[in-house]
Amino acid sequence: MSPSVSLFIGLRYWRSRKDTQFVSFITFFSVAGIALGVAALIVVSAVMNGLEGRLKTRLLGAVPQVVVSADAPLQKPTLLANQLAAEPHVIGAVPLISTEAMIQSGQELAGAQVLGVDPVLEAPLSAVSRHLRSGRWDSLQGGGYRILLGSQLASRLGVMVGDKVRVLSATGAVYTPVGRLPSQRNFTVSGVFELGAEVDASLAYIHIDDASKLTRLGKHKVQSIRLYLDDAFAAPAVAAVLAVKLDGGYRVDDWRSQYGQLFGAVKMEKNMMAMLLALIIAIAAFNVVSALVMMVTDKTSDIAILKTMGLGPVAVMGVFSVQGMTSTVLGVAIGTLAGLLLAFNLQPLMAAMGIWLLPPGQPLPVILNYGQIGLIVVGALLLSYLATLYPAWRASLIKPAEALRYE
Repeated sequence: MSPSVSLFIGLRYWRSRKDTQFVSFITFFSVAGIALGVAALIVVSAVMNGLEGRLKTRLLGAVPQVVVSADAPLQKPTLLANQLAAEPHVIGAVPLISTEAMIQSGQELAGAQVLGVDPVLEAPLSAVSRHLRSGRWDSLQGGGYRILLGSQLASRLGVMVGDKVRVLSATGAVYTPVGRLPSQRNFTVSGVFELGAEVDASLAYIHIDDASKLTRLGKHKVQSIRLYLDDAFAAPAVAAVLAVKLDGGYRVDDWRSQYGQLFGAVKMEKNMMAMLLALIIAIAAFNVVSALVMMVTDKTSDIAILKTMGLGPVAVMGVFSVQGMTSTVLGVAIGTLAGLLLAFNLQPLMAAMGIWLLPPGQPLPVILNYGQIGLIVVGALLLSYLATLYPAWRASLIKPAEALRYE
């Protein structure tokens, strides 16, 4: 028989409600379960993508993504920077002086990574220049000994714009009769930045000329070139290529050495959430199996009559596969629509309910990846289709003579 016969009969069975109220009840819950699972997966994946993207743009926009450095001051830093800027994925190459330091304010003391930068070159590239809570980025002037602090670091030190802090760096330490003393300078806080990331508690910026004096590297001398990339996650590949191209006198590092574990934890959490929510769809698929098994039992006589009229086993399987997949398609369609609507309006809904997952004033980032949504839809359809095969196969084994013996 034509496949359209299986489609027609399957749809008729699905619409049938007479004497099958309990089956219809289970079918309703299978549709609702699939819709809930698909919607939850879409919303959670969008939020996890948003949080990952926020970390990527803000955290990795503040810390060095790839750094090319040497043990001694670079001989021709400008030439090297121009060479590196021509590499794929590199959108900027700027000089950098980085040092681990202690910052002291009164009785408070905190460790930080201090980056010496050229504010003019950094302005169009750095995320910090776009997320200043107070002060000005261009306040960093060579010889002015100004410093920009992360918001949590400034709070820990109890300082604000205009206050004085002392920066002590082991780089550039000198030996004296009383022992080895760190290099130290007094700086004026000229700005506080807030990225909403881990670096707010451990990062500070100063002018590159002041950094060269603090570390006693020498005027206009740098040991590192910092690379900004169009995609921070391309850093491992870029670092690997540069390590091969540059000779042994250079060292190439990327952000994974400091923040690789953080992003690894985010990725693992994202995968675990997806797996747990996928179980909702799997449970709904079991409901499809239950509904179909009871429908096969209820329609045994009908199947026997259809088989005597020439409906083959494959066509019988098609009837019940169509019936089960109709519920699945409906659930997936409702779930996809609901998931997209929730994702687009998640922040207003949460604000209306007074729920803030992030500090007040910071919107919950949502990034919809339509490739992931397609994978969720296809996965739900495939899982449900596999769930229909066993009941449909059992229906195809019905023998008309035995089924109709007492009819």
